[in-house]
Amino acid sequence: MPVHIETHEIRVFKAVYEENGFKKAADKLFVTQSAVSQTIANLEKKLDTVLLERNPLKLTQAGIRLLNYADAVLSEEQNVLTDIGNIKNGILSTLLLAINGTVNSLYAQRLMAAYCEVSPLTRLQLNIMPSRQIISAITSDLWELGFGPFQQQMPDIFHTIALFEDTRRLTISRHHPGYQAFARDPGALAQRVPLIVSHLDDPDMRPAIQKLRDSFGTIWEVNDMGLRMNLVAQGLAMSYLDQRLIAAHPDHTDMVAIDSLSFANIRLTYGIYHRKRKQLSVGAERFIEVCRSFGFGQGGTQLLR
Repeated sequence: MPVHIETHEIRVFKAVYEENGFKKAADKLFVTQSAVSQTIANLEKKLDTVLLERNPLKLTQAGIRLLNYADAVLSEEQNVLTDIGNIKNGILSTLLLAINGTVNSLYAQRLMAAYCEVSPLTRLQLNIMPSRQIISAITSDLWELGFGPFQQQMPDIFHTIALFEDTRRLTISRHHPGYQAFARDPGALAQRVPLIVSHLDDPDMRPAIQKLRDSFGTIWEVNDMGLRMNLVAQGLAMSYLDQRLIAAHPDHTDMVAIDSLSFANIRLTYGIYHRKRKQLSVGAERFIEVCRSFGFGQGGTQLLR
């Protein structure tokens, strides 16, 4: 039979950790200490692992993972209760929106300003994360809408709305000490120049992911887009950067694309996605409407008009 973690179990588990003891957790939850101990024992038996080391109380690795899950679940529970209260008072629900670094750098400020004009009463939770993590978050229903580059084959559970296209190009700065050597032997130099990515297994790069692992000597994972671009501009590494992104930063005119490698260019379609057959909030529907009328065409191909 599949294992299910009940909300009351993680509530008790989290209380034991936060209160640093079974007795204090019981007092906080207004139950007996034996009830708390039995809940934790049953949970560990169900999961077939130790979550809390005793004397002194300490989380195991499994316990740390469960605590992260508990934080997310109980936080979302509170958000739901808040949303329901707001809806009863005439305020729209929360829009849970995850976007990738490129969308944030190029469009987030203007896009969110346009959205707030038409939906000022919607609570907004906006997170910037690597594309692979957005896919996972939408799949798990932790976020309502994702906005970023599509995978070559999006999971069948997603409904997608394409908004614009762009090309992600392998980019280096003319200031890099090995820049001139690229013309002579780009493949060999790639083994000596670090490649910066937001996530090594980013699905946006999946057409070339095996070549990435084989062809580059060092991989740096840097989530922040601005830092990633600055490291490249300073001649410290190379990275895959979207064409629109480079065009939007005139101070980075010394960045040049490396077109001589077979895996140097990745064509991408950007857009919104959410789970199929999911009842979207009014705030999410309005955000989609704003995106459909937003001007994404500058610097590339706009797919919706």
